Amino acid sequence: MNVDAGSAHAASDREIVTTRVVDAPRELVFRAWTEPEHVGQWWGPNGFTSTIQEMDVRPGGVWRLVMHGPDGTDYPNESIYLEVVRPSGSFTTTSRPPSFA
Repeated sequence: MNVDAGSAHAASDREIVTTRVVDAPRELVFRAWTEPEHVGQWWGPNGFTSTIQEMDVRPGGVWRLVMHGPDGTDYPNESIYLEVVRPSGSFTTTSRPPSFA
């Protein structure tokens, strides 16, 4: 396991940890990750669109969205915020498995 020296904790073998440096003010980046009107414009793979159904950015809050695939398939997603650190844009979430019909 490769852990960044600045990381607060090591990732388990079942976590995905991503880090990216963005040349923008922290508050703007935080808003891009926490305001549905912004997230819906960039979230998901190329060719997908997203509909944000609920985005309650606080510990215990729920984020529900549907990613719409280019073939018309909908992929519902739900995550629960475990930790939100403002303005760094640091989030810890857990996802519930999708329930595909």
